[in-house]
Amino acid sequence: MKFFNKLLECIFLPSCGICEKLGEGYLCKKCGEKLEEYKLNLIEETTLKDFENIKIQKFYIMEYRDIIRKEILQYKFNGKAYLHKMFCEIIVKNKKTCEFLKNYDIIIPVPVHKSRKRWRGYNQSELIAKELAKRLGLKNDSNVLIKIKNNHIQSKLNKKERMKNVKNVYKVINKEKINNKNIIIFDDIYTTGATINECIKELKSANANKIGVLILAKD
Repeated sequence: MKFFNKLLECIFLPSCGICEKLGEGYLCKKCGEKLEEYKLNLIEETTLKDFENIKIQKFYIMEYRDIIRKEILQYKFNGKAYLHKMFCEIIVKNKKTCEFLKNYDIIIPVPVHKSRKRWRGYNQSELIAKELAKRLGLKNDSNVLIKIKNNHIQSKLNKKERMKNVKNVYKVINKEKINNKNIIIFDDIYTTGATINECIKELKSANANKIGVLILAKD
């Protein structure tokens, strides 16, 4: 399979996800340099009070504005699933991110409800998480944390409404897969943290050992 993928890339040269230039991979040098302006590399340590005040590290890679915002919206809502390789390229070229991920065993994407995934055709966070796992030697599992309720879209709600909207919408199955494991949760955008915090609570309730969060872009 790896040989076949390499062969395809030789025949169909990958293009930069931003400027579409051929021959320099999924993120060309010029665009990569341009994105330096949006780099945060911010680690925030927060406390999860529901679980004996355990500390959670959240790593924010980029700022959610301008080019980054435009590309993420294209990726999520305009059917440009192929852009996941460009976003993965941004992450793996970031040394601080790679060092952060070495502390974890399994990467789990924030899930979307099956009906929304059917409508969109993919879970945008899942595609990136799978590619990251492959590139960095992590295990990926998208069948541990699931979304059991198709709630309202978070972006249309205020902070208080968001917290209420995500209550009891996530569930851990196959608990044995994460028992005493170090888990990194991946999501594309972070705004209030309501979704991420609910995911953390579910994973901690299922006896995950250490939990961290990796965010592509912080709003």
